[in-house]
Amino acid sequence: MSSSLAARGNAIIPVTGVDLSAKLGKLVKFTAGAPAANGSATVPATGVVLEGNLSTQQSSVGILGVLPFPVRVQISGTATQLYQGDTIIQAADDTFTNDPGTGTGRVVVGVITCPTGAVAGDLCEAALFTPQIRT
Repeated sequence: MSSSLAARGNAIIPVTGVDLSAKLGKLVKFTAGAPAANGSATVPATGVVLEGNLSTQQSSVGILGVLPFPVRVQISGTATQLYQGDTIIQAADDTFTNDPGTGTGRVVVGVITCPTGAVAGDLCEAALFTPQIRT
């Protein structure tokens, strides 16, 4: 179905003038129209950095909840072993980590889709959805 109201075919925002090369696979929020690190485990992020180019400062951010495909995400340096199918939550350092399954205020954002899973510090494949605050 097509509509004259459809603005584009995806939910990827091109970003210029901001160096996001060190933020690949990390969570961001937008402040005054510019992406910034989402360094909160409890405040839902807006997107994930898909690409960043230091020399041209051309980057892109995928909006959580509307990406139709898995993307690579940065796993926290303190995460324990993750397996395919495990849910992941926002970590306080703009990365992703294990969902402990209990506890209030955690923000669940995706599922690991990489067949080999992931360990601390990995850049691995995950399907992301709209952030869900669990209580």
